[in-house]
Amino acid sequence: MTTSDPRRGIEDRFINEWGLLANAWGVSPLLGRIHGLLLLVGRPMTAEGVCERLDISRASASVQLNAILGWGLARRMYLPGDRRQHYLAEPEPWTWFRRAVRVRKEREFDPVIAGLNDAAAEAQRMAQASDNADLRGEAERLAYLLKFVRLFFGGIETFLQIEPSALQAFLKLADDERD
Repeated sequence: MTTSDPRRGIEDRFINEWGLLANAWGVSPLLGRIHGLLLLVGRPMTAEGVCERLDISRASASVQLNAILGWGLARRMYLPGDRRQHYLAEPEPWTWFRRAVRVRKEREFDPVIAGLNDAAAEAQRMAQASDNADLRGEAERLAYLLKFVRLFFGGIETFLQIEPSALQAFLKLADDERD
């Protein structure tokens, strides 16, 4: 749908860029576009409204809206006198960003860390039971890498626990230093 409405052009650009940002995070660009639309309109929207605005199928919208709910980026609600489900984006970026990071950490990173822990523990047991220098070296490298991964993800956990106002102040200081 082409339009000469400059506002519509700006909205479309934002929505598409938000989709690209989502894709850079490893998330469906369509999920990002829908999230961008919900953020931009700032009011509850029905799935039908999302479909119409983005020119997408109802099935695609349904799948992505459920994913958005799962990520904690929006909530489902009902408006008085309307039996349809509506979706409202969490308007506060610090809130939804922290939710998204926490969900991603729990879904994707925590299982990998558990696997790395198991691999490092097994390597350590095998190295202790063997006089193979290569195996001991490998166990040491795994332990070192695991220490790095734990430290890094511990930093993410710390980030998630910092109050948004304190985090904003810290990031603003860091940004001011770059200027």
